[in-house]
Amino acid sequence: MSVKRKNKIDNGIAETEEALFMGNHAVVQGLLEAGVGFTAAYPGTPSTEIQVRLAKLHEKGQLYFEYSVNEKVAFEISAAAALSGVRSAVIMKHVGVNVASDAMMALAYFGVQGGMIIVAVDDPGCQSSQNEQDSRFWGKFAHIPVFEPSTPQEIRDVIPKIYELSEKYNMLCMLRMTNFTSLSTGIVKHKPIEENLSWNGEFVREIKYQIPARYLLHKGLHKSLKALAKDPLFEEFISLKESSSSSERLIITHGAIYPIVEYMAELYNFNGDILKIGAIFPLNEEKIAEIVKKYKYIYFVEELEPYLETEILAIIGRNKLNVTVFGKEKLQIPYENSLRPDALKEAFSRIVADPNDDSVFYEIPDPSPLPKIFDSEELLIPRTLPRLCDGCSHRGAFYSIKKATGEDFIIPSDIGCYALGQVQPVDVGDYWLCMGGGLGTALGMSKVNGKKVIAIIGDGTFFHAGMPALLDAVEYNHNITLAILDNSLTAMTGGQPSPSSTTWKRKNFNPINLEEVVKGLGVKWIKSVQAINVKENVKIVKEALEYQGPSVIIFKGECVVNKLRNMKTPVKPLSIDQDLCTQCGNCLIDFACPSIVKEDGKIVIKQDTCTGCGYCAMVCPVKAIK
Repeated sequence: MSVKRKNKIDNGIAETEEALFMGNHAVVQGLLEAGVGFTAAYPGTPSTEIQVRLAKLHEKGQLYFEYSVNEKVAFEISAAAALSGVRSAVIMKHVGVNVASDAMMALAYFGVQGGMIIVAVDDPGCQSSQNEQDSRFWGKFAHIPVFEPSTPQEIRDVIPKIYELSEKYNMLCMLRMTNFTSLSTGIVKHKPIEENLSWNGEFVREIKYQIPARYLLHKGLHKSLKALAKDPLFEEFISLKESSSSSERLIITHGAIYPIVEYMAELYNFNGDILKIGAIFPLNEEKIAEIVKKYKYIYFVEELEPYLETEILAIIGRNKLNVTVFGKEKLQIPYENSLRPDALKEAFSRIVADPNDDSVFYEIPDPSPLPKIFDSEELLIPRTLPRLCDGCSHRGAFYSIKKATGEDFIIPSDIGCYALGQVQPVDVGDYWLCMGGGLGTALGMSKVNGKKVIAIIGDGTFFHAGMPALLDAVEYNHNITLAILDNSLTAMTGGQPSPSSTTWKRKNFNPINLEEVVKGLGVKWIKSVQAINVKENVKIVKEALEYQGPSVIIFKGECVVNKLRNMKTPVKPLSIDQDLCTQCGNCLIDFACPSIVKEDGKIVIKQDTCTGCGYCAMVCPVKAIK
């Protein structure tokens, strides 16, 4: 069954508008044109702009959107809509799929009624993530079709088609993107969508949702995947760019890096064809074999893992094709980081060289040489470490923790702005693993190291993945202290709301009292403090560390970016009275505010970056900062 949708794209109708879209915004446009009425997400860069735009559309009443407490909940909410016949989408970054995977693996078995897409945005190069895992593998693992577009225009174009396939085969589908495709920009032809989209559906009970013999659904799923792979609409996602003359060489690549591969091939006069695979899973073995057998030399160019290389090598073997294959190892394509022209220079020196002589490589120039005006070491911009914002309340919490602890303490951190506390000169935090991993590993650290452990987590991450570990700490009386840095926002991704946000004005949104949740989990020792009271907080941290059993300190402080955004009066920067200053370095070194610097032998406050937060005045022992 399905519900009536007010907007469903007709590919025969010409687009009426053009606009400059980034890839993430093209996702939203594609969802609108596909008539998607229900969406949910958990904030995570590089997918954030999709969520921000959907939140604004929700405010206008155009569709339903919510920031869920974590990716698993977001997935389950969206799955319920799809099971009720409503087209839905759930958006997350690559590591969020790990969190949602339990529900995702199960939903793949009994499928959906309304189309459903999980948008997963990978982060090659770990630009804002703890790893650079390759989401293409989810297709084969979870038995869900995976699509990978190349450009903003293609993103917008393919989404309605994916929904058609999702509903035709009752399958959950994945739209896999990377930081390159999500943040790249381009002119996109599209259709204006003004009216509101319906998210009213009807769930129809079916026996397949209940039977214990799920293996029968598994059998049917494989049958559907085979049929999907041969669907004419699905085959549109595989395209072959042929050279003007017949060639023995074929590059096989995938959507995310196709523009880079195409650029390199044109730049170095590659005399061959390029096969772009935009439908990563399932692969149509018959069609792939038919294409590959026409060539003598096959070159795989892939970002991150050699997924297509592995899968298509198996196809070549099963079909006994007589071809010579060049993959990751032979072409020396790195497994890590984003593949940009410079990273592919070595590979293309082999691709355009004599394939029969490994010792001879074609000499090619740098793919993107700097203009002469910039061809100087003096003009190169140095790379700087990430840092906490000037005026960040977390710096106050870190100062108190640093003053209260020493080398005999282990300090696991977590994922959020506060992870930057590990960077010099703040230097608070020994490691971070994953969402909630700081607290979870703190429990084990306290048992096996014989040292007191103080774990650091943010309010959003605590609600996302920290509560089960704190419950475990209470259950087994783990001797740890948890510092919750509460700015009531998911700040690192741009200031999206967390469950405890009091500033997000949305109908039917009820902010959660963090302290009550901690008490409800059974914690006996809990203190809620203002992060700016740094000296008093040093004493409180010491008290918490002396307590036998789990203790929790909630450091409250508004996100300075959000504070400045909402200020109606100009910032009043602070200054240092040089007659009183003793050059002790407490503000410069221990507190380590970026707005405090040393110039001409004096410690001064930069007036153009000071936010007037007052934290430095609290740490000055001689009250020289006013």
